[in-house]
Amino acid sequence: PTLHASEVGSIPRTAAVLHNDCVYLAHESSLLGAEYKSKFRSFESSMESPPEGKGNKAKLLGEVCTFVDMVPPFRDLATKSMGFMIELQKGQLYELISPRLANFQQALASNESVSEWDDAETALRAALYHLRHLSQAWTPVLSRNVYHMSMGNLVDLVFTLFLDPVWKAEDITETASRFIHTLFLDMARGAAEMFLADSGGAAPANHQELSSTENTMQHRFQVAKKFATLFEKSQAMGQFMAMRLSEIHRGLEEGVFRSVTARELSHLISAAFDDSEKRTALLNVLASK
Repeated sequence: PTLHASEVGSIPRTAAVLHNDCVYLAHESSLLGAEYKSKFRSFESSMESPPEGKGNKAKLLGEVCTFVDMVPPFRDLATKSMGFMIELQKGQLYELISPRLANFQQALASNESVSEWDDAETALRAALYHLRHLSQAWTPVLSRNVYHMSMGNLVDLVFTLFLDPVWKAEDITETASRFIHTLFLDMARGAAEMFLADSGGAAPANHQELSSTENTMQHRFQVAKKFATLFEKSQAMGQFMAMRLSEIHRGLEEGVFRSVTARELSHLISAAFDDSEKRTALLNVLASK
C-alpha cells in the first residue's frame, strides 16, 4: 500500500483489490496459529531425546503461536482503502451533478421546458455513466455484499442531490411535475441496474425472454431498496408527481409514502397543487399524523 499509494488512492479497481487482499490476510491470520500449533506438537513428539531446553521451547512455541494480533491492522487497512475511494467517488459525483442543478429548484416553477431541465437530465446521465464504470471495475473484484454496500452509498448521494431541490421548491407546475416524474423514473431504473441480481435458476419454458428480463429487473429493485436507503423515497417522489389528490390520499392508506415524512409530503402537496377543499382536507389528514 505504501509503494502503490497513488494507484490505491486514485484507481477504483486497485483500491478494491487491496481491500480484498487485506480481508483475505485478516482471515488467514486468524487461522494460522491453529494450523501451526499442531505442527509444533508434531515436531516436539518427533524428537526422541531433545537437547536440553529444546523440547520446552517447542512446547512453548506451540502454546503462544498466534497471528491474531495481525487481524485488526489488516481489517483497518481494508476499511480505509475502500472508505477513501468511496469518498473520492462521492466528490466526483458531486462535481458532476451539483453545478448542473444550481437553479433546478427555481426552474420547477416554469410552465414550459427550460435549460435547467435539460441540465438535470444531463447530470443524471453523467452520474449513471460514472456509476456504470465503477460497477464494471468493482463487480469482478469485490464480494457481493461489499459491492452492494459501496454502490448503495454512492447511489444515495445521487438521490440526495436530486431530491433536495424538489423538497425545497415552493412552486411546482403541472408541466414540471410531469418532468420530475419521468426524471425520477429514469433515475430509479438506472440506479437499480447498478445492483446485481441472482439468476434464480432457469425460467420456465413458456416464459418469454421479456418476462425473464422484467423478473431480473424486479429483483434488482428489491436489492436496491435494501442497500440504498433513499431508493424508496425517490420512487415515492416520482409516483407522487403523476398522482391526483385523491390518488395521493389512497396512496397514504396503501403505504406508498411510508418512506416520506408527513411534513415532506405536506410541503410537496402545497407546492404542486392549488388551494382547494381537497388539498386542505388532505393537509389536515397529514397534520394529524
